[in-house]
Amino acid sequence: MKITRLLGDSSDFREKSKKIDGISDLDMLKDIALNESDYRIRIKAVRYISDDDFLRQVIYDDPNRNVKVAAVDNLTNHQYLKVIALNHQNCHVRIAAIKKLDDASLLSDIAKNESNRSVKKIAFEKMKKIM
Repeated sequence: MKITRLLGDSSDFREKSKKIDGISDLDMLKDIALNESDYRIRIKAVRYISDDDFLRQVIYDDPNRNVKVAAVDNLTNHQYLKVIALNHQNCHVRIAAIKKLDDASLLSDIAKNESNRSVKKIAFEKMKKIM
């Protein structure tokens, strides 16, 4: 289904944003999340999606880090979160995943071995909170 048919030709964020609120069809939301040119609209669509496999695809394929972080925020699969926290190339995405983890051992490993100071700090702070 073409996005223009769903959201219209308007470039007005508010207008498109209101239309997203009225969409309950998961396939439509996924189409918007993958193909809409405005990253803010993709973020909004992602927030309505709870399909972990689809969200993982967005986390690795979307060009915008904010969309990726929004997808991590909706992710519930702990194994996916662990892999993202350890391996994703973007530190902001990794931090978003770390904030959702409750595995003290993994957080400790990240805090000890991570080279990025921001990631290391967040892992250490999260580890202290859960212990």
